[in-house]
Amino acid sequence: MSNWDDSRKITTRLVLTGDLVLTTPAHMGNGDRGEAVDLILQRDPLEGCPLLPGTSIAGALRAYLQAHEYGHREPELKEQRNSLAQRLFGGTKRDPHGNQSPLIVDDALANQPVIEIRDGVGIDPKRRVASDKIKYDLELLPVGTIFPLRFELLLSDDDSAAEQALALALQGLERGEIILGARRSRGFGRCQVKNGWRLTRYNVHEPKDLLAWLRADLDLPPEMPLSSISELLKTPAAVDKRNAVQLTAVFELASPLLIRSEQPLRAADGALLMGDTQPDVIHLVNATGQPVLPGTSLAGALRARAGRILRTFHDDVQVTKQLESLFGWTPHGEQGTPCASRLLVEEACITESRTLVQSRVGIDRFTGGALDTALFHEAPCVAGRVQTTITIINPTAHDVGLLLLLLKDLWSGDLPLGGEASVGRGRLRGVEATLNWGKDRQWQFNADADLRLRVVGEIVELEGFVAAVARKEGTHAA
Repeated sequence: MSNWDDSRKITTRLVLTGDLVLTTPAHMGNGDRGEAVDLILQRDPLEGCPLLPGTSIAGALRAYLQAHEYGHREPELKEQRNSLAQRLFGGTKRDPHGNQSPLIVDDALANQPVIEIRDGVGIDPKRRVASDKIKYDLELLPVGTIFPLRFELLLSDDDSAAEQALALALQGLERGEIILGARRSRGFGRCQVKNGWRLTRYNVHEPKDLLAWLRADLDLPPEMPLSSISELLKTPAAVDKRNAVQLTAVFELASPLLIRSEQPLRAADGALLMGDTQPDVIHLVNATGQPVLPGTSLAGALRARAGRILRTFHDDVQVTKQLESLFGWTPHGEQGTPCASRLLVEEACITESRTLVQSRVGIDRFTGGALDTALFHEAPCVAGRVQTTITIINPTAHDVGLLLLLLKDLWSGDLPLGGEASVGRGRLRGVEATLNWGKDRQWQFNADADLRLRVVGEIVELEGFVAAVARKEGTHAA
């Protein structure tokens, strides 16, 4: 153990700042219930602005470094004292001889007070209707919200490893590979540092630099802009041990899509429609008024269809085990250990679309006439395109085969999304897709003139993935 009077012999203070921009809605909550909303955002008690705690940023960066060096969801071990994560963030609680973190991460306050309210509901997988007592709503920070980030790294003469680890971690933010907040596997919390970084380096052995650091809040020294954080990477980055398969697909709306929202319908100029012109139900839109396909809806539909596919090959016990391994599981009061989803779905905006208000009426099944007071108006999303991305971490051949079968159903319109699928809504038509597994395995899918699926790549290997779905174990690696 180090002596109490040992100094860390700090010679340099490295200050890095940048603007973190949300590319999808995000929920940074505090676990409390609000007066009007079930899940509220965490706010600064003085400013009242939405707060992104430094602990959340540091935790996400540490997990990213650990996954980069050892693989997704590999636990930290106290023996890994020279790992990237422990060089930058210090030892774990289980290590009594671990070092203190040389990195200081500041809290960040959002610059945008606009809040988006989104509701959700649980779906009964057998009856495909809303489950009882699983209705909730939550506050979200909209796309475009900016958090000003600030990192301060304390370095000694012989400690360049921490600087390299910080550069690698911030490269994850720069590339949009780090997700923050709740419900990350369902499309929330995607973010990216844009417009580069700003670097200030203080040599604390120089009185001028030391005074400049002490007076940084009063007299800011000139900052050095970095177009990319890679300018700090003086040595090659560590080998990336992450294992994931990613499917990026573009679809057209073959029929109107309606994912219900409690928001009011607005005109093209943003004005709120009044009176009888307001429909009863509209399709979900984000804070900018653009229709979206939420990751929660897509993931729910994929999970239900995956269950139907697997039940053609396996018994219910095996199907439940495979679904929980891939899509995760939450006890909801039952006994058991929660399991995080390995399948990540991104929220996607629907482009080139329009909103069409349609009138419908309930029919008396005995008389065949219209029911009294049963006239209602809906505003689904019509036409347009949507590009969605699905990622599976630590995939097996079984996982990839199941993903291919789900893609086939989406591509052919056999797997509808949203509500009112029984009247033909929510059907997609595939345009193109790309499947990437690692750096050297890629397949492309396109629709020919007859809308049939064409595959570019090793088809035999794809057939092997699909065949793995029928195997009893369902966990064979490729």
